[in-house]
Amino acid sequence: MPPEVLLFLFFGFIASIIGAVPFGLVNLSVLQTAISKGTKATMPISYGASVVEIVYGILGIFTGSLLFKYIGNNLWFNIFTALVLLFVGLAFFFKRSQFQLNKSNTIGGFLYGILLNLLSLQVLVYWILAVSFVSSFNHQIFTPLAVMLFLAGIWTGKMGVLISYASLGKKIASRSARISKNINRVIGIVLLGVASFAILKTLL
Repeated sequence: MPPEVLLFLFFGFIASIIGAVPFGLVNLSVLQTAISKGTKATMPISYGASVVEIVYGILGIFTGSLLFKYIGNNLWFNIFTALVLLFVGLAFFFKRSQFQLNKSNTIGGFLYGILLNLLSLQVLVYWILAVSFVSSFNHQIFTPLAVMLFLAGIWTGKMGVLISYASLGKKIASRSARISKNINRVIGIVLLGVASFAILKTLL
């Protein structure tokens, strides 16, 4: 196995964490369930959401790779991608904290986790953009082995984030505003860094 192929495990893992950490439908449901029913009750939701994340990752690979194949060498496409990353990064960095926890209304289950992530269509858009960016390094990188490792990274990252939310439920809830603000800023900085790299790559 070429050592560079293992990078796809890392790419999938990091990209999954960036996409999963911000407060969203799945995270809030896991947090609510952990506080009201215990950490163990959150696992079916986490598994369901992670399955959908894998599906979104697969769709992202096909759509993002095709998108880059046909217009990826276009200067304006690269500029557009960099600008999208830049604006999203700024939006996260300056985003106000919004957190609402309803402990009395918790639903659990594998299918519920699937439904919650299916409703988060922005996750699919995120994976298309992420794969398009990764493909910009080499449009032939997604070999079968690379795809498997990439998807394994996605699963590991998503489950890791959700388990962390469940395990630290009460601490996260008690400091939700501050945590949300810091998470948004960190993700904003990461996206701004990626956008800067994309701009430099385009110019050079």
